[in-house]
Amino acid sequence: MTLSRRKLLALVGRVASALLVLAALLALTWWGTGAPPATERDVGATAIPAPVADVVYACPAAPNNTIGGVDLDEATTTTTITALDADSTLTYGSAELDGTTTLDTAEGGVLTVVAPGREPTGAVGVVTALTAGGDLRGLTAAPCTAPASVAWIVGGSAAVGSSAELRLTNPGVTTVTATIHLYGSTGELTLPSSGQVSVSAGETTAVLLETAGALDDRLALSVEVDGGSLIPVLVTESLDGETPAGVDTLTAGAAPATELTIPGVVLVDAADQGEAEADGAASSDAPAVRVVNPAAVPATVSISLVGADGEEELPGATAVTVDPGAVFDISLAGVAPGAYAVHVTSDTAVGAAAKLVRSAGEYPERSGALAHDTAWVQATAADATRGAVLALPRENGLEASVVLTNTGADAATVVLTAAAGEWTKEITVPAATTLTAEVPEDVSGLIISGPDDQQVAAAAVVTAEVKGDVPGTLISVVPTVPDAAAQGALDLLLQ
Repeated sequence: MTLSRRKLLALVGRVASALLVLAALLALTWWGTGAPPATERDVGATAIPAPVADVVYACPAAPNNTIGGVDLDEATTTTTITALDADSTLTYGSAELDGTTTLDTAEGGVLTVVAPGREPTGAVGVVTALTAGGDLRGLTAAPCTAPASVAWIVGGSAAVGSSAELRLTNPGVTTVTATIHLYGSTGELTLPSSGQVSVSAGETTAVLLETAGALDDRLALSVEVDGGSLIPVLVTESLDGETPAGVDTLTAGAAPATELTIPGVVLVDAADQGEAEADGAASSDAPAVRVVNPAAVPATVSISLVGADGEEELPGATAVTVDPGAVFDISLAGVAPGAYAVHVTSDTAVGAAAKLVRSAGEYPERSGALAHDTAWVQATAADATRGAVLALPRENGLEASVVLTNTGADAATVVLTAAAGEWTKEITVPAATTLTAEVPEDVSGLIISGPDDQQVAAAAVVTAEVKGDVPGTLISVVPTVPDAAAQGALDLLLQ
């Protein structure tokens, strides 16, 4: 083949290739104009009802003498559990319960509620322990509560003569690790193992806060859980020498915030709550508001009281400075008897609780000390009408008063409904007012509801009159528990 012929064939090949490329481009252009346009599809969140899961609570056990008392009277104990749906299945420990069940024990345990259908449901439960005399003289009444990954409890003492036992219950199926941050009068305290505790599945682990070694009489704490959730309870026991100085069981309250409400603060005459001496004897406790500042900067805190006649500032407590990491007590001495809520405001987030006291006579004779009982009331976010339940223990002579507070600027409408039964009542609570609601004696638990935008807080103040060597009044306060069954809807992003 000659060179000219090879060039000619190469030229023909290049021309043919170019024609093929041109034809392909023309075909693609024609298809783009002739094919139907692609439709656009919005991608968004679709609400799908979450699967109905079992609702789990832990009911706290009674105090178990971590203080090492030697004069121990027998306690009268009860555990009362009411299903919010009569058709639900309740399991407490290994026993299956029906409707409303009252047990004469306070051993504590895990309560599981299985809904009968697609709508989740829960229960209202409370554990009480009444000891009329001895070193553990006092009344504890604490609700069954749901697990959380972060919890705050304000109250208790690690001073000489006091014990503060933190119990952590893991209702889950895997081991979790909790970190405890303990605060005292001068700042954060150091716990063994840097406050880290491992809690096995289905178990309860106890930590004695006095092991911090600070002998501090002002405590507050937080529990942060890695890999799950826990149910914390703080059990306090105190002796003033040989004189019983009260017991209580504290469940978690509101997380630190710049505005908090402490409901159910019922004050009595000074002589009956440790503010005055009796025949030369004095009480080691008196009513107070406790504030913890977990921040790294000082907090300026103001305290006011919401009572039957409105809200008033607490004298001397309108601009109290609480140091970083410190716990501070503000006395309620001199406040007129009545039912109140404590309104706490701060320029930085703080936690808070109130301590109530009921004092008796001198015991033992010539000891110079008044026997007394104490009750701690945790702060709330004043959102009870968004869905809460409230236990009303009434067994063994207990008296329970329902105290409602509206911290808002407008009147609030609160609907109280018996957890078991048909009783219901609508109550109007005026703005900035605290009142005591009348509830029938046969109602052992309440469902609280109302418009979501209201600022309402509630608590049950429980008392008992005891006789014997140390006659007098015992006290405990039961807080509301959010409706843990309200799971809402699960938003899934479908693409």
